[in-house]
Amino acid sequence: MDDELENFIRERKARVAEDKASLEKDPPYMEMRLPLGAEYEKKKHRLQHELRMDYRRYMAQ
Repeated sequence: MDDELENFIRERKARVAEDKASLEKDPPYMEMRLPLGAEYEKKKHRLQHELRMDYRRYMAQ
């Protein structure tokens, strides 16, 4: 249990250090980063497909 807690704390400290370094290099107002997952990509592809199909229907009229 103690080893797991120590590992967790060590990982969090490393992540905080990475985030601080990232913020110093690229200020947050310069870009917007979001944690996007597979669900987002799936929805994005579906919407792009719908848009393509709508455009094809429009051009066919």
